[in-house]
Amino acid sequence: MKTSAFMKIRLFVAAIVAAWWVGVSAQVPGRDSLQVSLLTCGPGTEVYELFGHSALRVRQPGPRGFDYVFNYGMFNFNAPAFVWRFTKGETDYCLGVNDFRDFLFNYVMRESRVDEQVLNLTPEQSEALFEALLENARPENRVYRYNFLFDNCATRPRNMVEATLDNRVRYREPEGVLPTFREEIDRYAERCPWLIFGIDLALGSGLDRPMTYREQMFGPEVLKEAFARAEIQLSPDSAAVPLVSRTEVLYDPETPALPGITPFYLTPLFFAWLLLAVVAGVSVYDIRRGRCSRVFDTVLFTLYGLGGVIIFFLVFVSVHPATSPNYSAFWLHPLWLLVALFIWFKSLKKIVRYYHFANFAGLLIFLLLWHWIPQQFNTAFIPLVLVLILRSFTALWVGRREKSGTEQV
Repeated sequence: MKTSAFMKIRLFVAAIVAAWWVGVSAQVPGRDSLQVSLLTCGPGTEVYELFGHSALRVRQPGPRGFDYVFNYGMFNFNAPAFVWRFTKGETDYCLGVNDFRDFLFNYVMRESRVDEQVLNLTPEQSEALFEALLENARPENRVYRYNFLFDNCATRPRNMVEATLDNRVRYREPEGVLPTFREEIDRYAERCPWLIFGIDLALGSGLDRPMTYREQMFGPEVLKEAFARAEIQLSPDSAAVPLVSRTEVLYDPETPALPGITPFYLTPLFFAWLLLAVVAGVSVYDIRRGRCSRVFDTVLFTLYGLGGVIIFFLVFVSVHPATSPNYSAFWLHPLWLLVALFIWFKSLKKIVRYYHFANFAGLLIFLLLWHWIPQQFNTAFIPLVLVLILRSFTALWVGRREKSGTEQV
C-alpha cells in the first residue's frame, strides 16, 4: 500500500501515540476488554492490490478506549533508490499504526471486501499481543526486509499471533496435493496476463515445487481460511479451543474491485505469435533474396539481449526468492547483444555462423525437452523461442547459399 504525504503524517503521529501506550498501559483500567482481530481485505485493481491484505486490529471500547490497526504492508515509493532496491530484492516495508476508521475507509473507497475474525484470546494473551505489537511499532523496530513469498503483510500477523500463543496454534491442512507457488500466484493474477508473463519470465524453477500449507498462507485469503479452522492447543491434555471466536463482514461491496479482463488481442501470447508472423515474413524475404536484414536483426537481437540482461541480473545479483535457477536463460541471455553487433563485421561472419548453428540446435532441443525441464514456462515463450530458431535458420541458409556461390565463382 503506497502512502500519501498526509497518511505518512498520520502514521508518524499514530506511532508516537502507540509508543506512549507502552509506558502507560499498566495504568489504564479495564484492559480485560481488549479485543484483537485479524482483518482480511479483498483484492483491488492495482498490481500491488491483487493479492489482498491482512492486518491486526486491537480495540478497547470505552471513554478512554482506542481502535488501532497494525499494518505490516506500508512502504515508501519515494525512498532513495526504491526501484533499484526493489529490483534487487532489498525492499523495506514497515509496520504502520492506523486508526481503524481510516483503514476501513480506504478499502470501502476501493470497493474491497473486509472481513474481521475476532481471536479467541484470554485477557492476558490479548495484552501480551498488544504489547508485542507496540514494541514492534517503535521507530527502531518497525522496518523489516519484505519478502513477497515468505515474509509479508500476511505472514507477519500470523507469526505475531503464534508467538503470543507459544506456537500452540494447530492448523487443519487441506487434503490433496497443494499447488505450486506459480500456480497459486497465477490464481491471484489470472486477470493480469502481462503480470503472469513477467513473473514467469523473471522467476525460475523455485516457483514450481508444491507449497506447504504454511507457505500458502502468504496469501491473505488462505490465511483467513486457516485461522477459521485453526485451534489453540494449550497442553497435550487440555481440550483444544478455536482460534477464532467469531467472524464479521465489515464491508461487502455489491461489485467487488477487480481488474478488467484483458482482450485476447492485447495478451502476451497474441503479441508473441504476431512477432513470430512478422519474423517469418522477413525470413522468407531474406531467403528469397539471399541476404539477411541486418537492421531488423540488430533491433530484434538487441531487445532479446536486453531481456537477457534483466534475467541474468535477477539470477546472479538479485536476492529475490526463486529467481535462480531460471531455465529461460537458455534462450534469453546477454549474448544476443554481441550478435547484434557482430553481424555488422565481415571478419566475424564465421563466429556468427557458429553461434547461429549452436543456437538453432540448442533451442530445438530446448523445445523438445519443454515438458521435462523442471520449470513451468509461459505459453507465450514458445513463439518467442521460435523467433530465434527461425532467424538462426535463416542466417545459416543464407550463409550456405553465399558460400556455395563463392565456391562456384
